[in-house]
Amino acid sequence: MVIKICPHCNRRYIVENATVDFIHNCNSGNDVVDNEDVLKVGDWTDYTGSGEETNVLLQGATNKLWGTRAGLEGGDEQELTKRGVSSETHRTRKHLEFIKTKGGNIK
Repeated sequence: MVIKICPHCNRRYIVENATVDFIHNCNSGNDVVDNEDVLKVGDWTDYTGSGEETNVLLQGATNKLWGTRAGLEGGDEQELTKRGVSSETHRTRKHLEFIKTKGGNIK
């Protein structure tokens, strides 16, 4: 057994010497590091579950200042995720880090 450190969340994980690759579920306690933002492009299904997007055509037009003078002058006010992207166009899910190790004799 070898103790290694995840390059994304800096947490330790243990793998066997012969392990060639490993998927680490980042769980550092820091919500910003442990999650990732994924672009919404319609209905989705992945390891976190599934969901629907009913208004894909207008999902980027969520500027609260849209149609006002401030919006015409370039003002932009949207709800953001903890990583700084629009919460209307992106969804948040747990981050899984794929780590390729040097161990193993598999060819």
